[in-house]
Amino acid sequence: MPLEGMLLESGPKLNVILRAGYNILSLPLASRISDALLSLRYSLITKKPSASFLPNIVVVVPVFNVEKYLALCLKSLIAQNYKNLRVILVDDGSTDNSLAIAKEFTKKLNLQIISQPNQGLGAARNAGVAGIGNSTCEYLMFLDSDDALAPNALHDLAVQAKLTNSDFVIGDTTRMKGLTRLKRRDTRAVFAKGTLNAITFAEHPAVIQDLTAWNRLFRFEFYQQQKLEFPTGVFFEDMTLMTRALIAAKTFDILAKPVIFWRVRTEGVRSITQQTGDSNKIADRIKSLHEQRDLIAKAIIEGKAKQENLMALYERVKNHDFKLYQKTASKVELDLFAEFLKPGI
Repeated sequence: MPLEGMLLESGPKLNVILRAGYNILSLPLASRISDALLSLRYSLITKKPSASFLPNIVVVVPVFNVEKYLALCLKSLIAQNYKNLRVILVDDGSTDNSLAIAKEFTKKLNLQIISQPNQGLGAARNAGVAGIGNSTCEYLMFLDSDDALAPNALHDLAVQAKLTNSDFVIGDTTRMKGLTRLKRRDTRAVFAKGTLNAITFAEHPAVIQDLTAWNRLFRFEFYQQQKLEFPTGVFFEDMTLMTRALIAAKTFDILAKPVIFWRVRTEGVRSITQQTGDSNKIADRIKSLHEQRDLIAKAIIEGKAKQENLMALYERVKNHDFKLYQKTASKVELDLFAEFLKPGI
């Protein structure tokens, strides 16, 4: 049984012991050991070329002050051994050694580097997409620079995409904290039925639980036709946009295989999701929730969603978004979450 399950089902004394073990395995030193082992794993993967029939993929990697993590991220791309791969890395005004690290990989990857003044994650992703220009791009993926691709992730996503020709494929995520590896708890219902081919938003309401941009492979023609573009100057920029994509897609697929090692940072500057006491981030989260609700309400009127989709949103906010900030947000901010949830209670 995974450690997480043991923590849930064990008695009080054993729970304390297991929790202590989990905390030890999540220390910064454990993270460095974990990265070293994962780096070795990538290095040992047999370098055999992927099948030539697999589609061209462009992976956009936004970068800002991630010198501790960037090399592992780029090694995970090399280890894909994916023949038709192009990587566009956008250095978003890094002030550490990130750009120098990126340049070391230009001879190992089909890697293009774009540098710009710091404008935020959404703007960096948009710059990466713009950098594709008129070059060949059948499929598009985003990869955050403190995360890493699971071995064979691009192959698995591409095979699934070609099987159904859906507008995008959503892959499962492994949460990586130190030496611990757990499936994301908040998105398990999305993948509970296994791999799903060519489904719609109305058919799979639970999919609203997974609104990250970095665990999906987009058919680039769909991305362009829908004029998908990340909002800039806000946090949680992917949540509203991914809701739009779910509603707009003729069909999408669920791939019940982990494609991303999603890092929970244990040292230095925490990720945006981990900064749960920041009022600006809480405000942007709540704003996005209202945008998601409005999009779903409109989709119901247009026949692209059902009431179950809206109820699934409320369920997610109650069980995840609200709890994420329950211990750190002010009473006023928590009241805003409660006000949002009233129609779904």
